[in-house]
Amino acid sequence: MKDYDLIIIGGGASGILCAIEASKKGINNVLLIEKDSVLGGALNLSDYSIGKNSITGIEYKEKLLNDMKNFNVEKKLDTMALKIEENNEIICTSKTNGIEKIKGKKIIIANGAKEGYRKSLSMLGDRCAGVLTVGMAKKIFSMGIIPGKNILIEGGQTLYMIEKELKKHNIKINIISDDKNCKTYGLTDKIYYNYNITSIEGNSRVELVRISNGKEEKNIDCDTVIFARSMLSDGLLAMRSNIKLNPKTTGAEVDKNFMTSRENIFACGNSIYIHDYIEDIEYECKYLIDKLEF
Repeated sequence: MKDYDLIIIGGGASGILCAIEASKKGINNVLLIEKDSVLGGALNLSDYSIGKNSITGIEYKEKLLNDMKNFNVEKKLDTMALKIEENNEIICTSKTNGIEKIKGKKIIIANGAKEGYRKSLSMLGDRCAGVLTVGMAKKIFSMGIIPGKNILIEGGQTLYMIEKELKKHNIKINIISDDKNCKTYGLTDKIYYNYNITSIEGNSRVELVRISNGKEEKNIDCDTVIFARSMLSDGLLAMRSNIKLNPKTTGAEVDKNFMTSRENIFACGNSIYIHDYIEDIEYECKYLIDKLEF
């Protein structure tokens, strides 16, 4: 089992920033773990502004990777961190190495956020294709494929992520929202306020969605349902590792120095709460690394 001075879990913006700042500080034995085959996380599909200076996520990723070339940071791609055991040993799994353990004197959880999902207990219906999150729809668009021609969008908090693609193609759109001031980007005037999806129905593909506001029920013909709910901090690794979670954000709870409830394990970025601007994450990562003591 190999030991490291610092292990960073998550190769998105906050993980890469922590690796760069650690290298600048002179921490040489640094490992960056990423579950995907490339670094960047959500930045890879972010063709919209993520900062106060109108930089897109894709542009920012290229900047970060160019900066990281100047430092000797070891990387483990296609590697999923499953749990951090009591002695700071991380249980990982990958196709190359199977299940393995690696140990870090200090560990930073920077595994970002996840999308809100279908509430299976309150939303009945068939198990048919065409039910997506915004993130999955974004990936489908990036492959040059249109996810649907008649789309029902539930929520609107992450609609900005696919605004350009929806406008580019001739797609019929209906939106369900509980916010009278929801931003629809001029995509449609068919908005159902304060309705909930009660059932999604179809054979191999979505054909019909039933919605209700408690007083009346409506049927909407569509071939795709996209959930555009608020992003949530990904607290799964923290929960598995017996780290206290913040119930308001679903991410790890941290103190003023970004240490979690377990000594020598830290967390930052969207893994603790959803940040509005990349500049706030930059400040956070630099502050965390500056406070690390070996």
